[in-house]
Amino acid sequence: MTSLKEVTWTKLSVLRDSDPKTFCTPTSVPRLARNETYANDIINAWKADVSSTSSTRNSFHTLGSPFPYKGADDTEYAGYLVIPSTVDVNNISEKLPVIVLFHTGAGPQDIFNRFQADKIAREKCWGSKGCIIFIADILSDSTGWAWADRDRYWQLKRSLNEVSNQDGKTCRWKMRNRLSAVLNAVKSIDAADTNNIAAWGFCLGGQPVLELARMECDGVKGLITFHGIFNGAFSGDKESATNSDTKRPVLICNGQGDPWVAASDLDLAKESFENCGWSCRILNFENVVHNFSNPRTEYDEDEGFGYDENASIESWKSALELLNDIFEL
Repeated sequence: MTSLKEVTWTKLSVLRDSDPKTFCTPTSVPRLARNETYANDIINAWKADVSSTSSTRNSFHTLGSPFPYKGADDTEYAGYLVIPSTVDVNNISEKLPVIVLFHTGAGPQDIFNRFQADKIAREKCWGSKGCIIFIADILSDSTGWAWADRDRYWQLKRSLNEVSNQDGKTCRWKMRNRLSAVLNAVKSIDAADTNNIAAWGFCLGGQPVLELARMECDGVKGLITFHGIFNGAFSGDKESATNSDTKRPVLICNGQGDPWVAASDLDLAKESFENCGWSCRILNFENVVHNFSNPRTEYDEDEGFGYDENASIESWKSALELLNDIFEL
């Protein structure tokens, strides 16, 4: 077991106040941004959020730390922990709820992930108790290689989404093995309340969230996706949740104009969630495209990406409502 007091914490404000140029140079390890423009966009949005007087979030510091972990096959993963500074790591009397964040196709080494984790940690709904945000790594990317080596990324993504039959059960076994590593890492944290876990996926993160719903994990109480990708979704075998007397909630926040999310994929994802004993709610925003929660300003013409303030705000409000309900905050 790992105690939070044994972890080396750094204020995330140190990262937020850093020169964005340092996030994407050839010598940046890990590389945290696509380019300087992207880094500036995220940092500026982050600073604006912290200083906002209309925010539902506190302005206190949050703390972050790398949290490497391994899979059953000894594959190394680069997890990252974030907690509110109000958590006294030397005197935790009550275990903390956990939110697992699944990253976009940019990988775990993305400044956007830490911005989102910071926002969650600063929400006033946690009161003085706090929470743990665990940024998972499904690519095994400690350096930020996913920013530059897209061929390697696409090959790995295809591999993780391969459906196969094992022991009479059909699922994405490679993805499932990586999710088991994530859950084991969470369970290794002594302050983590493993009966109160939520998973929140952005973009590519929709895929692990969908597969997680198919696994029998009693402690996972709620699932959220923002512009989640579900291509290759399948209904597959019906898996009854061990606590099937209560349907656990899934929130899918989607841009209706997202070229990366076909209506058929969305329908099949909903069917898959519901077949596994989950109650699925979909927020489908008109005239909104992919990546709507990311305040990035520079796009390639054919990407089909775009920030949408209203979709981002409304999705966040709905996600917080789900967390409040499942954790009884």
